[in-house]
Amino acid sequence: MLTVLSCITVQHDISLVILAGFLCALGSCVTSRLYQYSRAQGKRRLTFWHVTTGAVAGVSVWSTHFVAMLGYRPEAPVEFHLGLTAFSMAIAIVGCTFALMFAALSRCKYAAQIGGAFFGLAIASMHYTGMIAYRVQGIVYWDMNYLIASVVIAVVVSAAALTIGRGRRRRNEVLMAVILTLGIVSLHFTGMAAFGVYPLLIDGTFANAAAFKNLALAVSGTAVVIVFGGFISYVLENRARLESIAELTEARNAAESASKAKSEFLSVLSHELRTPLSIIMGYSTMLSKMGELQMKAANTNGNNVKTLPSPTLEQVELYGKKITTSSQHLLTLINEILDYSSMELDETKLEKTSFSVRDLLEEVTEQFKVLTEEKGITVALACDESIVAYADRARIMQILINLLGNAVKFSSASDVTVRACLADSGYRLEVEDNGCGIHENDFERIFLAFKQLESAERRTAGGTGLGLAICKKLSEAHGGNIKVKSTLGAGTTFTVTLPASALDAEAAEAEIGEDNASIKLAS
Repeated sequence: MLTVLSCITVQHDISLVILAGFLCALGSCVTSRLYQYSRAQGKRRLTFWHVTTGAVAGVSVWSTHFVAMLGYRPEAPVEFHLGLTAFSMAIAIVGCTFALMFAALSRCKYAAQIGGAFFGLAIASMHYTGMIAYRVQGIVYWDMNYLIASVVIAVVVSAAALTIGRGRRRRNEVLMAVILTLGIVSLHFTGMAAFGVYPLLIDGTFANAAAFKNLALAVSGTAVVIVFGGFISYVLENRARLESIAELTEARNAAESASKAKSEFLSVLSHELRTPLSIIMGYSTMLSKMGELQMKAANTNGNNVKTLPSPTLEQVELYGKKITTSSQHLLTLINEILDYSSMELDETKLEKTSFSVRDLLEEVTEQFKVLTEEKGITVALACDESIVAYADRARIMQILINLLGNAVKFSSASDVTVRACLADSGYRLEVEDNGCGIHENDFERIFLAFKQLESAERRTAGGTGLGLAICKKLSEAHGGNIKVKSTLGAGTTFTVTLPASALDAEAAEAEIGEDNASIKLAS
């Protein structure tokens, strides 16, 4: 340690030592900042910023070494081999770039430590290549203890610096800069303590070391410009990135506000539409039952009056039934829009109760009995008897109605299966058909609001395009999810997976117990 201090204070120009230390500290600060910034970049900018970081690190390390070498005062004239000096700088830049990229990009468990070791070996190689380029008129000898110690210091300190630099906090960045500065300075002056010279006769081609002060200032100025260039590039890039983030945040907030305003408008509109529609449905129901109402009015006094068939009355009842059917369809569409608007506004409330899943499936399939018979579709039901759900029955029914309705209306299927079965955690509800199928590219699109696979011009069935979007939100509200599996021309299966929290275990056990008791009594 005393030998190293003596080397610094006695054998060096202290002003150039301070200048070298300043260059090292400046370069280490910029390197640590760029290192953290480059690790956060996307793939498009990743290589550019790693190369920039490596170049800044290499130039700052090399300039520190070269300026400190210019400050060295041996008792003999010296000169520099230009080719080897340039090669030492190339070693620093390429080696630092490789080390930093390895530490940042490698998925190895000890990537930072290995990258740091590469970094230390790179600057040690740079240092001793520069020492070979340092031609002194004398006999050079080396103290191997200090030489080995300098390499060990470089490797250990660099590994520690890059390991600490992986942290995202400001403290990690500062510690990395401090450790790098100490490591680079320690490497250089420990290595210089290993260097010794016995002077020989003076040759005219050699120069006095004191004449290199102006060269040291020139090299320092160039290094500062390069390091600041890297830092300014970071500042400009970071500023542009922050401005882009601010613009994107503002655009996102505006889009969210617009979406919320749209949802609120649809919610209000749906409520407003339902009021006059209810009145229309009331009067259309009266028109469809006009003959029945006339008979009740004629028989109010207890007289059994027979009304004669009237073509006008029959036409009124027919029109009333058509108005009622269309009004009910319109009410279904409005309810879908109102449901989805409420879900977007996070106003979905679940009223959970215990119920038999099999009973629910039978009720749903019964609702489509007339339509399936008209289309010649066979609906099969498969359900584990022991499934007792604890969920919002009306909402689960809504999911099944949407899925079964889609299979009946859009799939062109001849067979549809509605299935419920226990899963690893919870249970699954499935609606499977053997219809036309869905293209894999449309799997995500069909769950988007207001999206339908058929265009408006080619649409053969109605709908708002909200059915599957509502199914997705209701499934997620219960803690589950919905997925689709389909093959073109072979059919489609929609699977709603519900968690264990949607099962009523106690009721299921009680039901199984009752079934077992019934079997024993029967036997």
